Amino acid sequence: MTKRRATRQPQAAGDNGWLRRLDRISEVVDAWRKRAENPTSPEPGSSLAADSIEGLSVENPVWYSMCISSEHLDFAIDAMRATSTMYPTAYMTVARTAFVAAVNAVWVLAPPARQERRERALRLRADDLRVQVTSFRDMLVPEGKPEEARTGLLEQLQERQASLQKVAAALGVQEDVKKMRFHQTGAIDWVAQQMHGVDDDLLIGATQAIWRSGSAAAHAQYHFGVMRLDRNEVVREEPGGSIVRLRGDLDNDVGPAIAAATMTLSEAFRLYDLRSVSHIRS
Repeated sequence: MTKRRATRQPQAAGDNGWLRRLDRISEVVDAWRKRAENPTSPEPGSSLAADSIEGLSVENPVWYSMCISSEHLDFAIDAMRATSTMYPTAYMTVARTAFVAAVNAVWVLAPPARQERRERALRLRADDLRVQVTSFRDMLVPEGKPEEARTGLLEQLQERQASLQKVAAALGVQEDVKKMRFHQTGAIDWVAQQMHGVDDDLLIGATQAIWRSGSAAAHAQYHFGVMRLDRNEVVREEPGGSIVRLRGDLDNDVGPAIAAATMTLSEAFRLYDLRSVSHIRS
């Protein structure tokens, strides 16, 4: 795996088409980033304003996910332009975060029933608290003030879990919030079917493939590189194998990953705008 910032990598035939698409995506992302810098609250009387209840905000985590998604898309495009370097795995890692954040926003916003939107926001919040508790509880820290600080943080988190349990009870959810888990892959599959239709196996399969490729890149899994050997340059042959230079692939990897994140975030903004406006006018 090499990086040569001073030299541009040769463009594949399909890259010019993707560069034009990225220019169009960049314009949309710029508009989203401006919205993120100047947020507005849902209108009184809107569906989204009514979704939140005491102890549980539906709108805040959704908006946060949308901001994170647009931030990562903006960064990926800026980095490509600034470096003129198609890094083998880094853009896939960034695009993965943009995609996951957008998926989570759509997953909460898309259900037509308010109860389901609330329950999904509840599950995301419960899982977030559970992960924080596990992280602090399992962290090795010295005795004394660090240990006291950890104990204090754990107590705060457990108080939040207890408060969230009351919210769950008010919603009629009997599940223990301390044990609630959010399944990312399941959410991605649900959103893909929601956006593309349950019978569109091609788009659903492509979405799943992009998610898994991004995860493999983000976790430095060896198979991400091995599966792309035929696309890359053989540096030299050696007994029993060969040395291959792994290159980033705009046409087959990075471009589709950024496009998938953009499509999903576009749906999140569409749903957000639909639900944040009061449709009853006097």
